[in-house]
Amino acid sequence: MNLALWKKAVADAWLSLIVSSALLILFCCAFVWLMSRFDVGAWSALLNLLPNFLQPMLGVPLAKLATPAGQLSILFVHVITLLVCVGWAVGRGSDSISGEIGRGTMDLLLSLPVWRITVMAVPAVVATLGAALLAASVWAGIAVGLLCTRFPNPPSLAQFGPGAVNLFAMTFCLTGVTTLISSFNRDRWRTISLAGGFFVVSLILKIIGRMWPEGSWLHYLTFLSLFQPQELILLAGPEGSPALRYDATLLLLGLIGYAAAGVVLWRRDIPAPL
Repeated sequence: MNLALWKKAVADAWLSLIVSSALLILFCCAFVWLMSRFDVGAWSALLNLLPNFLQPMLGVPLAKLATPAGQLSILFVHVITLLVCVGWAVGRGSDSISGEIGRGTMDLLLSLPVWRITVMAVPAVVATLGAALLAASVWAGIAVGLLCTRFPNPPSLAQFGPGAVNLFAMTFCLTGVTTLISSFNRDRWRTISLAGGFFVVSLILKIIGRMWPEGSWLHYLTFLSLFQPQELILLAGPEGSPALRYDATLLLLGLIGYAAAGVVLWRRDIPAPL
């Protein structure tokens, strides 16, 4: 692969990756400190105030969430964590093809002595490494938080490993889907809108499927039904853990998205920038 492609891909992503990783680490440390201020009994009483119709939306029993591990498992589905990881996935996936076309740089990249798929594959590798670093940042933030605060009955740090892996797999999957959407478009903002809409619709379907027993079949229509970090942290035992099935399926869906995007890019004409 052309060294210029690697330099460009890293140059485009390194600043946002460093800022995002630092934000996640600092946020997770602050969250651990905040949870250390809550008495477990008070936290349990607070959870019990939730209306009965909202409890299925949590995905795990309240008794599990009332434990120290349950308190910290919220980090993996917190809006801040999701905004950073989804932002990375949509941002990197949309930039690799439609972003380059919109800026008028795709023709220059394709003038290099490389295959078209290579132009997409290099940013994909950088995006994948970035997704792994973001997931590791959440885990590292919990580790630093537990070291720097007096957390009562601190949970084992290894317990959060499956949640971090599941977060990485979800981010990888969404990046692959966004890259596929990007391969059909010439405007990056259109790609971002479509990918963001896809995530929001997937999230709505997941919530409805949880809260409406007759609508459990909706889980088959959303990739987020495989994003269950709290379940993997709090419920899965050493035997029969669904972690491999969840993560492998998410990774496979992401790879299918990348592969389909490569086929589209290989066959399509590159339009002039807008």
